[in-house]
Amino acid sequence: MPTDTAVEVRASDLAVSYKGTFRRVHALRGLTLEARPGEITALVGPNGAGKTTFFAVLLGLLRPDRGRCIVGGMRPDEYRRRYGMGYLPQVSAFPRGWTARDVLARAVDLSAPPDRAAALDTAVERADIDSATLSRPARRCSGGVKRRLGLAWALAGDPSLILLDEPFTGLDPRARAGLRREMISARQRDATVLFASHELAEVEQLADRVFIMENGLTRPFAGAANATALNRELLGGAPP
Repeated sequence: MPTDTAVEVRASDLAVSYKGTFRRVHALRGLTLEARPGEITALVGPNGAGKTTFFAVLLGLLRPDRGRCIVGGMRPDEYRRRYGMGYLPQVSAFPRGWTARDVLARAVDLSAPPDRAAALDTAVERADIDSATLSRPARRCSGGVKRRLGLAWALAGDPSLILLDEPFTGLDPRARAGLRREMISARQRDATVLFASHELAEVEQLADRVFIMENGLTRPFAGAANATALNRELLGGAPP
């Protein structure tokens, strides 16, 4: 039974395929991975490696053709329904007519905090936007603001499992620093943080463990997770 602060993710021999336009796409071909509470786990690899598909499995939105995925001792969809998850997709889309404040308020409502007003203040602080931007339609905000709104949504309620798909994309240096602080804070409260990123310098700074993902398979990165070594690994041993 999971607690509020410790959620382990275990995936073993996961295979996922779906019907493409011209042929069947085998997105995952036997992925095996473990992500632990109190750690930041990074997935790095080229586009099309299967990272986003794996997140869809963790969210309980895709059932694997083969293998097993357990979140907090239960099926991903069951865990999500009972406890919720923090998730940032590569692209955040907001309902028509919602202001930035509406987005943050809905995120807070879904997390059901004991003090809604304080939770909304925290969400606004995480999004790092002023009062004028709060009143702007979310769809008309800049790409950077949309990204920060998505991050604030994912972190609302301080979930025990946080999934971030290319979280640093579109963030300026100040927002990057804020995201690093949030990820480190989540690790310190024993949350399980799993992020996919092409930003190897960020992986070097943050990750406790790294998995290289290629062609729907993963392998743990055994060395120190520095950007140069990771780049060599991704290039098949070629110099960066």
